[in-house]
Amino acid sequence: MAQAPAVQAPVIGVTPQNARIHNYLNDLAGPPTFIRVIGGGVFSHLRDGEGGNLGGEIASRAGQMAIEVSVQHGLAAVMQQSTEYQPCDCRGFGNKVEHALLETFTDRRADGTRAIAVPRMAGAYAGRFARAAWERDGAGAQDVLLGTTLSFGLTAVFNTARELTGVGR
Repeated sequence: MAQAPAVQAPVIGVTPQNARIHNYLNDLAGPPTFIRVIGGGVFSHLRDGEGGNLGGEIASRAGQMAIEVSVQHGLAAVMQQSTEYQPCDCRGFGNKVEHALLETFTDRRADGTRAIAVPRMAGAYAGRFARAAWERDGAGAQDVLLGTTLSFGLTAVFNTARELTGVGR
């Protein structure tokens, strides 16, 4: 009599099959997002003075982030592009800066080649425009475009610091 094959318990963790979902959930509610939403809300509240609503500011930023991440990951899935930052094993200041800038403005396709980071850019602009739409005294289109574009510059600075210090590997 033949024995039934042993059934292995599922391994909990990130596999290639669920990596996209894991990355989405991490970008949606992981520690860096928590810090951006809460820290940004507190910073804006302090900058605007006591008249602002801290809870409303944090909620607005959380909504913006949910839209941004959902658009980015949805488009990346359709376009078969990665949303992950991939650190460089390169040496030298110039090579590290070049890689950080490349990772800021491009994504990897399924075949390993690079493409302009359309999903990341579309997500960032969608999130900011949505937030401007629901806030009573929301920013105008020009302010949204400028602020979002400047945020990519700030991301490039953070990515460069990440490469030069080795933090986040």
